[in-house]
Amino acid sequence: QESAKHILVLGFGLQPGMAPVKRGSSPAPPREHGRSEANGEQTNKPDAKAKQEGDDEKFVAPPRPKGLRGSVVTLHIYLSASVALFAILGEQMVHPIPEGKFEKKDGTLIDLNDFDPIELGPFPKCHLHFDEHEYLAENGTRIWRKNSEAPSGGPYPVGHPENPEWVTKSNADALKENEESRFKWAGLQPNFHLLALATLCVFLGSKHGVWIFTEPPETREAAQLLQKEDAYWFPVMGSCVLFGLFLVLKYLGTDFVKMAISAGVVFMCMFGVGTNLDQLIAVVRTKPMKPLFRIPYFDQNMNLVELLGMCIGAAMAYGFMVSKNWIINNVFGVSFCLVGIKMISLSSYKTGAIMLVGLFFYDVFWVFGSKPVFGSNVMVSVAKGVEAPIKLMFPRSLGGCGKLLHSMLGLGDIVVPGIFIAFLAKWDAVKMGEGKSGSFVYLNTTMVAYILSLITTVSIMLFFNAAQPALLYIVPYVLITSLMVAFSRGEFKELWNYIISEDEEPSTADKHTEDKKDM
Repeated sequence: QESAKHILVLGFGLQPGMAPVKRGSSPAPPREHGRSEANGEQTNKPDAKAKQEGDDEKFVAPPRPKGLRGSVVTLHIYLSASVALFAILGEQMVHPIPEGKFEKKDGTLIDLNDFDPIELGPFPKCHLHFDEHEYLAENGTRIWRKNSEAPSGGPYPVGHPENPEWVTKSNADALKENEESRFKWAGLQPNFHLLALATLCVFLGSKHGVWIFTEPPETREAAQLLQKEDAYWFPVMGSCVLFGLFLVLKYLGTDFVKMAISAGVVFMCMFGVGTNLDQLIAVVRTKPMKPLFRIPYFDQNMNLVELLGMCIGAAMAYGFMVSKNWIINNVFGVSFCLVGIKMISLSSYKTGAIMLVGLFFYDVFWVFGSKPVFGSNVMVSVAKGVEAPIKLMFPRSLGGCGKLLHSMLGLGDIVVPGIFIAFLAKWDAVKMGEGKSGSFVYLNTTMVAYILSLITTVSIMLFFNAAQPALLYIVPYVLITSLMVAFSRGEFKELWNYIISEDEEPSTADKHTEDKKDM
């Protein structure tokens, strides 16, 4: 399970990973169940009993729920339309600002040379002294010094982001601005943007994960299966990745190092675009594309659609490295979230509970507890310091230099709860296969809880004007809701003991035989 752990740790550690490797092992659906040729969905409802702990019977995945294909395709359309719509709305905020000028929040233009750090705060990126402040030397000479060179505990002079007078003033201004725009479109747009992308990513990833979960074994891409042992280590591994990035950015944060980190992340995101396009076409066609060749090192088949998707991803990667465009950032971020939710599967409900509780404390510490220990908010520092698709960006206003200012949501706040919710969607499929449920009860109910948790996060963030650990609110909402549904339906014990297991790896000869059959 090393590749699975690597992908997920980078996810909640604010770093996307590569698309999972295609493998031959899988929780195999029963081969005798019939499928509709028109939509690839199983029409009968056999008794798909869950494998319980201690049982020796072979795991059997449930039949595919009716209407799943149409739902997955429709959600892809909704997600694509949402990305495009909010991209247009975000770009409409932009208007040109003359060179050498700075636009204040009231719309007034001033010369950059007249920029007053007492009134307006730290010098902006378009100013000659960006990331600097004026320092009075011992001999009485005034010199310019980098903000990073200020003493760790202060005092912080005028022009430094942590100057106490500026912090007090900016917080008061932000709270007043939030209150005034709370029910205006300017204040609601970034929040709607966040809710739309995060919700659709989780809902689509969960539904598509069920499609892959119920695919016949001979054509199925195996999801990376996470065990309890993996879940115990996630907070530790995530902390190591996050703190490692923080140290690199703080002590080796040259432009070259930042560019190298961005290039590595973007290169990996390029593969995710190919994977998502291939899996979407497979749903539309109700069967996967024929492989063109195999990459032995990754044990992965490549087909024409994946190659096309990777070429599109490569063009986007080049565009991002040149421009750092927020729209490309979000396309890559959404692509990563979908791959993670679809292709990483929990082995059991208790594994998911362990994962969520562990990451609950991880998120709280690195957002709230890291500044007293390390002198900086580690999570926020990494999110702002790495110019790569490690978060989704939601334009909220235009800065004085003519660049958009954004709110952010880490990809881990989508992928981590998304993997848990995707497991509940698979459990829904089991119950529907047994004829004990007629819809995605757990998925739909928990999605409502996820939306409410995001609304709570945003509301508290705006009220206090401070970054919030989203998992602090997401985890209780999602866990408690899923438990309430299980108890109300009398299925808690069955859900708690349900296990998704993997078959043994087929031999290399078997893999090549299956590929020849596909061709």
